[in-house]
Order: sequence, then structure tokens, then C-alpha cells
Amino acid sequence: MLDLDLAIGIELRLHDWPPIEATISRPEGFKVIEEVDGKPCSQWTGLRDGKFAVYLLKKRGIDHFSVISRLSSVLKERPGYLGIKDANAITEQLIYTRRKIIESYSEQSFSIEFRGFIDGKINHTGNIFEIELITENKDEVKERAEILRREGLLPAFIGYQRFGTRRPITHLVGKAITERDWCKAVEYILGYPFIWENVDIKKFRLAYMEGRVTDDLLERIPKQERSVYLELARGNCLSALKKSSVKPSFYVEAYQSYLFNRILSRKLLRSKIFERDEILVPTKPEDCDTECREVFDEEGIDKGSFYIEEVGVNLRPLRRKAFMNVSSIRVDVHNNLKIMFSLERGMYATLVLSEILNTDPKKTLLRSRNQSLLIPWEEGYFLNVLKSRKH
Repeated sequence: MLDLDLAIGIELRLHDWPPIEATISRPEGFKVIEEVDGKPCSQWTGLRDGKFAVYLLKKRGIDHFSVISRLSSVLKERPGYLGIKDANAITEQLIYTRRKIIESYSEQSFSIEFRGFIDGKINHTGNIFEIELITENKDEVKERAEILRREGLLPAFIGYQRFGTRRPITHLVGKAITERDWCKAVEYILGYPFIWENVDIKKFRLAYMEGRVTDDLLERIPKQERSVYLELARGNCLSALKKSSVKPSFYVEAYQSYLFNRILSRKLLRSKIFERDEILVPTKPEDCDTECREVFDEEGIDKGSFYIEEVGVNLRPLRRKAFMNVSSIRVDVHNNLKIMFSLERGMYATLVLSEILNTDPKKTLLRSRNQSLLIPWEEGYFLNVLKSRKH
């Protein structure tokens, strides 16, 4: 298994295939289209009047929360959404508000268009993926995709994006929060640079860890890190954590996702899981089954780990399917190879790609649009942190 897989709790692959080298030109080569009522969301139209105003959101190469933050100002309220889409991709999805403010709006990286009203819930049935692979092994990819089509199922691991595409540290922050180690949580938020980040934020993270942050650096970093750092400078670790624009519950839920991956891995390795089974990650150790209890013991989880009054966290148990259906999978080999498939809501396309290619997932997660070569993984102290924290 690869280091990144192990670091987020994925301890096996279903097929023991030789690796295939392939890249994706991001964001252009990775498209995600939300599926509503079994159809692409771009085909959805609503009522002339209703409780919620619904917009079609198209975005390109920008993260979900940045768009939602910007649209909160444009629409005069924080819009609701059905799912978080990949940041480094071209995506289409529906969002909704309590009032209709405008017909349409656009910026360089995203646009919205009013599509009608709705009174009840939007029926989000899944996501459609169109992924263009650059590879010399088109026939082998096509053959493996055909095997997956016949089998129809893959383990429903929670994918890399849930832990941070560029910085897979959200579960580490979450674990530190469950341990009430506020300073360690803040350290993960502010420190440990990754090569995939831009130059300014990498310089800041290194300077923070070496105790030499300058005002000039602070001016050039995202608001999230700047707010947390400035509060840390005048307050304490707990008050700094509360300044994070990402809610503490999001981090703890990421840690819960990591636990899910570990428990599912253990059950698969022991052949103690079946097609229609679900995995439960409870919030109380006494509600664990055998594999869950083993993982909780190894992680040091106790009855108070998921109720953290200091930061307003009170998680519910996580229950999730053990397997995902990979449906309508097909391959087009004209020009570059294009692989298309649909997944149920909450399932991750990057895991389908990793299973087919059996290669380093980081190579298909990120590729600079202006580079012909892959961005390599930065070896060093943070990778060792990830590896050391996997148990």
C-alpha cells in the first residue's frame, strides 16, 4: 500500500494489478456533474414559485468553501448545497436560498443561473464523472474498467478529498481536537507546508514553525491562516482554534471518516463484510463491534472523545455503506482516453481511479495546468507525521 492511502486509513486495494502511469490535466480533464432525479443537474428546472430559490452553480478550479463564502455576499445569505465538489475540477451542481435575489451572476472561476423554485427537498441521486486520462496504456485501462463494470462494486472508502486534496491534514486536526490538544490542532492548521501549495503559504508555514513570521508574509496568506495566527499571537491556542473559518466539527468529522476507513479495511482483510452491510462508527466505545473496538483502543478514543464542549462539537454516529456501486462505466479511447461513470451520493471517483490504475493517487489528484510534469509529493517531516499517526 501507498503512504497516502495508509495515512487516511485505507489499508488494501481490491485488485492486485500492476501500476499504470497516467495523469489528468486538472481542472479541464476532471468533470463532476451532480445528478438530480437520475439526470444531470443542468437539466433540472423548478417551479414558478416555492419555498426555496434554486440556482445552477458551475465552477472551475476553485474550492467549494471559497465559492460559498463569495456567494453568501452576492445572494445576501449563505446558500445551501447538496454536496461538496472537487476543488481541482470543472463541476456543476445545484444550490438554494430562501429568496431569489438575481437571475444570474458570474466571476472568473464560477457562475450561477436561476433555475426555478422548489417546496421540498432536492432529490440528489449521485454524481456523474467524466475524466480524461493521459496514458500509454489505453487498452489495459479499458480492460480493467470492463472488469469493474462486471463486478459493479468497490469498497466505499472515504476518499482523499475529505482529508484535504492539497493538504491531507483535516483528520489530524480532528484527532488533536478530540484529545483536547488545542495547540497541536493549531499547529496542523498553520504549519507543515506541502509542495502543492503556493509559494507564499509555504513560506508562511515554514516561518511559523521556525518562529519568524513577518508582517509581509501575513499580508500574502489566506484569511483562514491569518485569522488563526493573529488570534494565537494575542490569545491562546483554544481561542485561535475558534477563529478558524472551518468549524471544529468539520475537522472532527474528518477524523471520524479516517476511523471509518480503518474499520472497513480491517473487516475486508478478515473477510467479515458483505455486499449490503453498513459500517458504524459510533461516538461511544461501548457501541463498537470487534473491529471498531480494536481501532478505538489503538486510537485512544474514550466516551468523551466526540463530545467537546469547549468548541461546540457533539457528533452523531457515522453510518455508511461498506460498498459503492460503480454504474454506467464506459471508456472512450478516441484521442486521449476518457472514462465515464456514475456514483451514488457521497462516493469518491478518485478511489475508482486509484483502483483501476493501482498507482500513487497524488498523481491523479493534482496536476498543474501550466506544467507538463507531475507535481511530486514532498518527502520530509510532514509525510512522516502522516505515517506515524496512522495508528
